[in-house]
Amino acid sequence: MIFGKIRRPAERKGLLARLARDARGNTLAIVAAAMIPLTAMIGSGIDMSRAYMAKTRLQSACDAAALAGRRVMQDDTVDSNVTDTATRFLNFNFPQNLYQTTAFSPNITKPESGTVHIDVRTRMPTTIMRMFGFSSLPLNVSCDASLNFVNTDIMLVLDVTGSMAQDVNGHSTSVAANQKISALRDAVLALYDELKPIQDQLEANHLRLRYGIVPYSSTVNVGSLIRSVDSSYLASSVSYQTRVANYTNPNYSQTDSPEQTLADESSNQSRSSRCTSWANDTVTTGTPPATTTTDTYTYASYNSSNGTCVRHHKRHTTTYTLENYGFQNYTQQASTYDTSQYKLGNTVRIATNTNGHVPTSQSFNLQQLASVSGVSTTNSSWNGCIEERSTVSTITSSSGFNIPTDAYDLNVNFIPNSDATRWRPMWPDIEYRTTTSQPSTACPVEAKRLQAWTRTAMQSYVNSLQPGGNTYHDIGMIWGARLISNGGIFADSTDSYNGMPVSRHIIFMTDGIMEPSTSVYSAYGVESLDKRITGGTTSQQTARHTQRFRMICNAAKTLNASIWVIGFGVSLSDELKECASNASQASTVADRDALIARFRQIGSQIGALRLTQ
Repeated sequence: MIFGKIRRPAERKGLLARLARDARGNTLAIVAAAMIPLTAMIGSGIDMSRAYMAKTRLQSACDAAALAGRRVMQDDTVDSNVTDTATRFLNFNFPQNLYQTTAFSPNITKPESGTVHIDVRTRMPTTIMRMFGFSSLPLNVSCDASLNFVNTDIMLVLDVTGSMAQDVNGHSTSVAANQKISALRDAVLALYDELKPIQDQLEANHLRLRYGIVPYSSTVNVGSLIRSVDSSYLASSVSYQTRVANYTNPNYSQTDSPEQTLADESSNQSRSSRCTSWANDTVTTGTPPATTTTDTYTYASYNSSNGTCVRHHKRHTTTYTLENYGFQNYTQQASTYDTSQYKLGNTVRIATNTNGHVPTSQSFNLQQLASVSGVSTTNSSWNGCIEERSTVSTITSSSGFNIPTDAYDLNVNFIPNSDATRWRPMWPDIEYRTTTSQPSTACPVEAKRLQAWTRTAMQSYVNSLQPGGNTYHDIGMIWGARLISNGGIFADSTDSYNGMPVSRHIIFMTDGIMEPSTSVYSAYGVESLDKRITGGTTSQQTARHTQRFRMICNAAKTLNASIWVIGFGVSLSDELKECASNASQASTVADRDALIARFRQIGSQIGALRLTQ
């Protein structure tokens, strides 16, 4: 039985040879074999592209989170506020499950002082590569943010007017801890503490962080600062509104001549009673200081037979000699005082009463009167507060920002070269607005030039701040700008130090609106009498001071100073908002804690934020 054809080995060998020689059909096998690596290559490209886009976005979100966290960092501490803020920014810019990533939580740390570091680790699922055993890809990013501190100069311009003795609701309080001035002291120290680690870092690298302080009210206390540079920048002769003692009341000595007995006199009188009336008489001729003669007549006799009446006659002569003049009255007027010793801090005698006499009729101011014999005196010495140098009374609300050339008070860099351009020491002891009334005056604590501070020194200084006086924002900003300028008589804030640039900042804090007065003694004298700002248009006083404040704020910005404005318990007026370098640097705080927090926040933002990795 035959079941089929049996192939011999030689026949099988021939088949395989023919197949080997025949290339038809090989392409399919090759393509099939190549699909596996080709799919892996294309899939990896797609998945890697998605992973690259996801990681790029995650890195950007990390950077934003680090910057946000560093911006709110205080006391060089990564606290819940830092972690919450950074996490919020991270999730906003890279939401959970974006690109189907796994849940993640950032690890936020402080690797070194002043730096916020963030690590983010998540995984993103693959699409095609999972066929080859790769179900997900890792996405790991990290970032750092720090404040780019360079040499930093900070000028604190602090309102210490009378309202700072009140509480935040504007009520008088005898509890010192509830007064706004107490909150201000704590806020300044909070700023110091916020920046102390940075100060230490800068000093370790031969750079510096310094503070200057200008307490202001109706004037500023800068006398010793000016004098330490050059006492000739202070005027040696100043006209003050004062009272003048007029010594115009003459005093005479008198010399009485011996009484003379003259011949009796007679007269015919019709009866005895008329004789008596005629005979008894006194007649004086001349008035002092002219020589006076007094004739005295007394009854002698009466002859009734012929009506003859006889009287005795005696004469008394008094001669007057002018000896000196005594005090007549006071008049209120401007008078020139010698301030050459007063400005140096030496005591100067002034009169306290009007006793004594002078040889000639004349008038004396209180300094001149002190040299009159018999007049009581007291020693008067300067407290350091100043009257500003000459200005103009033509600045109005429509004057714009160009400072007139002869408004020397607003030109912070002008170096004195004449009496008009010199500052004048305030002299409250001799200032009078009427013959009997002295104007109210307030002198803040002495301002401080830019310097490095210890915490103890800062604490001691802010504890010395005392409230008093009216609100003159312009004088505060004038001296804040003057003391942080790179020019003028101080030139303290140079553009670079040890080869690194200097960042300038003015922090201006007030608890009130502009509130000048025509009757107080301020940096511009007594306005009702001196008229330096208003020119006599006293109803425009506030508006003109406000325009001057706008001018000096604009001038401060040209000094490359970044200005921060804080309203403490008061809404900021337009000019205060405009004074800040930008809207985010003008703020209002309602209470002590908010004021402290704002000062800390400014400290945390006062450098330039930058990514360091």
